[in-house]
Parts: sequence; structure tokens; C-alpha cells
Amino acid sequence: MSQTQKKVINGIEFEIITTSVDEERQIDFIELYRNNKKLLQHTLYESDGDCSSENIELGTYKIIDNTLIFYSYWASADRMMKNIYPYGFRKQIYYVTQKGTVSLESSQLYIEAYVDEWNVHKGMQYLNNKPKTNEEKESLKDYISKVEQMHDGHFIFGENKSVLENEVRQALAEAITENTKYWKAVYGENCKM
Repeated sequence: MSQTQKKVINGIEFEIITTSVDEERQIDFIELYRNNKKLLQHTLYESDGDCSSENIELGTYKIIDNTLIFYSYWASADRMMKNIYPYGFRKQIYYVTQKGTVSLESSQLYIEAYVDEWNVHKGMQYLNNKPKTNEEKESLKDYISKVEQMHDGHFIFGENKSVLENEVRQALAEAITENTKYWKAVYGENCKM
């Protein structure tokens, strides 16, 4: 099922097609088209899980002047505490030129995720604890490199992470509440949201 909207960005008309796919997992996403050519895709909703766990990705977008901003949020919960990733936030800013070219201007990312199959990467333990040895620093660097590649973003820490988290949570507040409101009752503390 899909729905099409026409949007004008920097004087250029684009089509934004929202599509819902309901096979084994429910996935909602948008695609940006110009002249029948797909330029971008962004997930609005994706849910996966089983009888003891849930993972969600939520997204939204907004158009401001000549920019298209995509927000992403990941959260996970598991009764067994085995599958509590991914958890994180991303903001991508695309610029639209007067000729209709769309280019990624910035992509900020903070995410805790599996990057090596279903194993927790050693570098994740240094996201909130400063690495001390060269081996620990290399492990963190390797983790960041992998998630930046997987999620197309520049990894951020500290105050920048807090600002990003607040902005994404504000942009997706209603969707986050709707999709995680029962998690504490079902999963207790075994969730990252």
C-alpha cells in the first residue's frame, strides 16, 4: 500500500511516496522521487521481535527551506536481556539545490548496535567509559567505524549526543510513546529506550 504527496523544495517539485509493507515484519518507509527517479529512502517504522523481545526503528522527516531533515530512533527490549540493541538516534540533513540535486550535508549518529553478527562488540563498553589502553582505544575506534558505515552517519559523544537525543526524541515523541508505552510493564528494566 502506498500514498503519494507532492512537495516543493527550493522551487523544485518532488514526490514523496509513503509505502507500507506487511509481510513477516511491518515496515513503513518514504521514498523521495524527482522525474520518476528514486533519490532517497527513509524508514518511518520497522518492528521485529519474537515472544520475548522487540526491536523498533522509528523515523520522521521535515522540510525547512532548502533542506530535508530525516530523524531516526532505535529501541529494543528483551525479557532475557540478550537482545537489547540497537538503541540510538540519527539526524540526517539533505540540501536541495536550485537544479534539484539532493546531497547529504550532515549525518549525526549515536547508536549502540550489533556490528559483528549477534555479538556485543568490545568497543561498545567504551561509549560511556573512557578507554585507557591503546587496545581499548582501537576497539572503540573499530566499533565507531563499523556503525558509521552501517548507519551512514558521523558518530558523536558527550554534549553533542545529548543535543541529538533531545532533538530526535522531541521530533518523534508521539511515535516513541505509542510504540514503547507498555515496555516497562512487560520487560521491566530489560529495555533500551
